[in-house]
Amino acid sequence: MDNTPDLPRIIEGTLHRLLQPEDLAAIFRYDHAWYRYYSLLLTTGIWPGDGAMLTYNNISWERSVIGHFRQTNNKYEEVAVPLQLLEDYPQGPPPKTPLFPDLFSDIEEQEYRLEQLSERLGPPSDYLESILSAAGRPVASLVAFRVTYDHIIRDSHAGSGPAELQLKGILPEKIKIPRS
Repeated sequence: MDNTPDLPRIIEGTLHRLLQPEDLAAIFRYDHAWYRYYSLLLTTGIWPGDGAMLTYNNISWERSVIGHFRQTNNKYEEVAVPLQLLEDYPQGPPPKTPLFPDLFSDIEEQEYRLEQLSERLGPPSDYLESILSAAGRPVASLVAFRVTYDHIIRDSHAGSGPAELQLKGILPEKIKIPRS
């Protein structure tokens, strides 16, 4: 009798794929409800769940960084953020105000928070899928933004943060954050 534990089912194809320039052009072509969220994921490499849990308290405008605890290992990390992206977040809201209220989970127990978070990440995931499908591109998950960020950093040989890479033109041409 086989005593090996059940392993996750392998899904053919890869949802966590590298986003190509055509994908990014389709995703950032128009203003939409998830534009800022996708921009943050792409330019910082933050995991989708960690990005959803950010509050204004996590932003340091003076140092151009976002500090946060990784949900999976509870380690604190800071990531550089392009100034242009920070300009879209007003200084002044109460520190505990979520950056993305539709995604934020204020449940204390981590197990339940992660469960609720995975449910709340459905709409931005579905919207990403619809954008890519409408553009005739292969489907990708929210983690694809992190994969793309990691490839950009690796291929740049610069070891710089995303703000420097964006200035050097390595990240897609400036992601324009629409103003209301």
